[in-house]
Amino acid sequence: MIKAVTILLMTCITAGCVTTVYPQPKVVEPTVVYIADYGIHSGLLLPTGNGRYVEYAFGDWNFAALNHCWPQDALGALLISFQSTLGRRFVDLHPGQTRPQPCHPEPHHVTAVYASRTNVEKVVKELDDRYRRDGNDVVYNPENLTSYVKDSQHYSVANNCNHLTARCLREMGCDVKGLIVISNFTVARVQAQNVPEQPKAPSIAAGPPIQSAGAN
Repeated sequence: MIKAVTILLMTCITAGCVTTVYPQPKVVEPTVVYIADYGIHSGLLLPTGNGRYVEYAFGDWNFAALNHCWPQDALGALLISFQSTLGRRFVDLHPGQTRPQPCHPEPHHVTAVYASRTNVEKVVKELDDRYRRDGNDVVYNPENLTSYVKDSQHYSVANNCNHLTARCLREMGCDVKGLIVISNFTVARVQAQNVPEQPKAPSIAAGPPIQSAGAN
């Protein structure tokens, strides 16, 4: 089993396994979110207003929250995770920036995708509620500037952070196609989409700020 999963992961990485994201052709109150690619893991940078973005991370408790990051820990997390975690960190826009730039770790690249404002608000609220539901014991990991809580969903190779990214994108109206294993998300160009050519801070076309309660 371990050998099979290892071969699958290595095959996807070397073959450049791509997951394609098709945004909605028409969006209401276009709101830009960003897909962050960290090499194998991915995350979504979601606007909360006033130039601030929130990023959630789904993973194994020991690996992500407690920072047990040896290769055997990573493989064990994918195969026999005994406890999952949902992490959260906030990224602020600095003067002169038009898109968020996470650090520690820094993504390999960040890709913009537009969705309707109400759909983005819904995803932000659902993730915030999920984080707070079991958020009595919060562990802060200074290695990645993220606060973690234990999560009720099971973490595995078939349900990891990239699956969370895909589910959130679908909930925001995108069509996501391809094998979801690693973080190689590509956003297809939609010529008819009614969005500006370049994202502009604070990335919300109109209306009050999207809210995500708390800062931990």
